[in-house]
Formats: sequence, C-alpha cells, structure tokens
Amino acid sequence: MPSASIQYAADLDNVKEVTLQGTADLSFWEAVLRKERFFPYQEADKAVLLLSATDAKWKSFKFREFVISVGVCFEEHGTHLDGYYLPHAFNSSRLLAFSERVFFQTPYFPGDIQLESRCPVSIKLQDKTDVLLRAAMSVSDTPTTVEYQEWQGPIFLPNNSGKFFAVLAGETDHYPFSPQTDRFELKPSPRYEIFQQLIESNFVGTTWSLRNNARHAKSKTYKRDAELRFPE
Repeated sequence: MPSASIQYAADLDNVKEVTLQGTADLSFWEAVLRKERFFPYQEADKAVLLLSATDAKWKSFKFREFVISVGVCFEEHGTHLDGYYLPHAFNSSRLLAFSERVFFQTPYFPGDIQLESRCPVSIKLQDKTDVLLRAAMSVSDTPTTVEYQEWQGPIFLPNNSGKFFAVLAGETDHYPFSPQTDRFELKPSPRYEIFQQLIESNFVGTTWSLRNNARHAKSKTYKRDAELRFPE
C-alpha cells in the first residue's frame, strides 16, 4: 500500500528560536544509541547535538520550549543525517508538558526557560531552584552566514517508543561559538540524566543559529516503523 501523507498536529509561525549546535564524543553516543538501534550522525569523528530554545504561541497558549536532540543515522559510520533522537525536552507550561507526555509520548517536562533571541543571544533553563543550563554569546557580532534553511524529517523518541515528523524552517543567522569567551554551563541533576551525559561526553558548542520568524510544524506520534511521506 502507498505510504500515507503526514498530518501536522501543530503548525506554528513567528517562532523565535536560538540553537546551539555542538559536538561530543562519538564513542559515548554510540553506546547510548545502541539500545535505540541507531548510530550517531558524525562530523569530523564527533557526534552532533542540538540544544534549542524557542518562544512560540499555539492557539491561546504562549510557551517556551527547550529541546536536546542528537543527530542519528541508520547505518554505522554514516555521514547522512537520517533524523534526530530526542532524549529530553522541557516546556514552560505544565499543561503542555503534561499533554506532550500523555498524548504524544514525548519526553517533555516542565521547566523555566528564558531566551534572548537578539544578539548577543542567550539560553537559560531552570528546574525549580536549580539552573541546569546556561549559554550566552559574549558579544554581538556580524553573522558569518545568513540563509533560508528548511529541515523536515523524523524525530525519534526514547525506548523505541515511536517517532514524529517535524518541519523547521526560516531565515537563519549563523554565528561561531567561542569556547574562550562565550558562556556555557551545565549542572548535573538526579532527575534528568541528559545533563550528566552532556558533561561525560564532553559537549562543546560550535555554532549559534538564530531565527526570529521561524516555522515549526509537528505531527502526531507514529510507530517507529510507520511508512509516511511529506505532503507535496
């Protein structure tokens, strides 16, 4: 039978987005992803991760999200990005975080998320009284590139529990991350293993990406082996 067309449960415009792309130890993420039956997408023998904060509105709900994702391949030593693995995410709305877990089976939890989407950009994630992550650009600078980018593809959930499809698009400003002058801090948490994993895998930022008018579309959650196609 022909594959069904993806239907989006949410399709948002005017999303503000700050993303810090970085690299981490390949062998560490090979071990983590083995039980998920994936291999890390790699560049220069490093795993590639995205730490992304967004400010958006869905219907009458204003909210912010913070998402950690790992680039994955279906084949070992692959250099083709087949999708992202989503180990953890946060939403500023307890109701939306709860809805994500219950209705979409996604690993969302409530958190206090702050972001500055104009240069110099910054991200702050806090859980109750603990600041779990803080990242900030040291100075405002001219972007190295400005281009329209669009990514569409599958995002896979932990424990082989399923996948959803996303579209992330918009005019994008890129800035280099400076380990010497930019700020990046992590705090381990007994509640969220992902922060210890970022520390143990030696995550290092490489590039800031900024969008102030992005499109974010998201489908419902499908079974991992579901065959679907994007709308024409």
